[in-house]
Amino acid sequence: MRRLLFVFACAALSLGAQEKSPAASAHATAHATAPAAPDTALPDGLYAEFTTPHGAFVAELFYRQTPMTVASFVGRAETGIAARDGKPFFSGLTWYRVVPNFVVQSGDPIRSAMKPEAKSTDADDEAGHPFPFPDEIVPGLHHDAAGVLSMANGGPDTNSSEFFITLRDTGRLNYLHSVFGRVVRGVELLPQIKQDESFSVKILRVGAAAKAFKTDQIAFAQLVDAAKKYSAAREPGPAAHFDDPDKLLPQDVPRAQNFNYKLANFERFTGRRIVARVFAKSPSAAEDAQPGAYMSALAKKLGTDRAGVLAVYFADEKDWRIWFGDEVVSTFLRRPATAADLVPDGPLHQAKMAFIDAAVTRGDADYAAQQKAAPADHQPPPAQHLKLQVDWIVDGLIDVLEPKK
Repeated sequence: MRRLLFVFACAALSLGAQEKSPAASAHATAHATAPAAPDTALPDGLYAEFTTPHGAFVAELFYRQTPMTVASFVGRAETGIAARDGKPFFSGLTWYRVVPNFVVQSGDPIRSAMKPEAKSTDADDEAGHPFPFPDEIVPGLHHDAAGVLSMANGGPDTNSSEFFITLRDTGRLNYLHSVFGRVVRGVELLPQIKQDESFSVKILRVGAAAKAFKTDQIAFAQLVDAAKKYSAAREPGPAAHFDDPDKLLPQDVPRAQNFNYKLANFERFTGRRIVARVFAKSPSAAEDAQPGAYMSALAKKLGTDRAGVLAVYFADEKDWRIWFGDEVVSTFLRRPATAADLVPDGPLHQAKMAFIDAAVTRGDADYAAQQKAAPADHQPPPAQHLKLQVDWIVDGLIDVLEPKK
């Protein structure tokens, strides 16, 4: 069975970490309809009504922003895609993955029908995940609150039937999973959902545009063919968006690979390039003799010297450095840059140091919270400390460079 790419977040949550997205993306909510009161009619749009033992909740589906993902979801909830014996593919679903204060997940009817302790075979996985499709990540659509509807996957462009709904702000999942909806009615029911409870999905089409939206297999296939596919490196490395050559990050799950996917997806869907590295040792004295020379040379090598950002960590000195390409300095400063900003120890340097200090402080606080919450004999490893700092650095830079509408 496919799992959330960031399944390791479950362990962090059990330790009490609060993984909020840096700078809480207020602009993202502009894409979603405000929650509707229970006794009011839904405005024009496309919706999914989930009926559970605790009542029904309704999610708006962003069919204009994410037509491919919504076509897949609606097609499986009706009979347009992968129908089974004349019934919708989404018949007989259960919430087979429930992680309190994180997500509830479903979408695979084969897994739903299995006993909780059963292990799925390759044939089960294939039957439960027909018609895979690429990611469809829209800048500004974030995992920024409870009730966000998003696609589960096993890496870039491996979406199919499985989806999840967030139970809180889970900003670490941005640019790893495709957000395609948001609960607008009944969000208070989500924490009541229990493991392996059954539910049903009904599609509600309100208004002419929603009724005209096509979700048959032919329309879906056309959207898949036109989608932008993942073409970046799939493994960290010298030419990838992220690299950890000295294995400084935790190795129990592919942390470096996930950071690489996130940054590669960010460039794929925004056109803006962020590259990050974590090294065990600082540059040599000769390489560092001239301030900025090392970072400038590395930025040029990695293609971020003009219109991108390079972030590097040196573990031996616990030193973070960030290089902003010439064309994004003004974006970072949030005002037109001048020559005076670029002098040594000038406004740009001071702003970078403030950004780094804030990110490191937040990562330190998260690590301290995990240490406090964990049993004495099961403390988070030191490598987790660096991982949390990388989270805040990377997500903070994404927030700076992400196109704002």
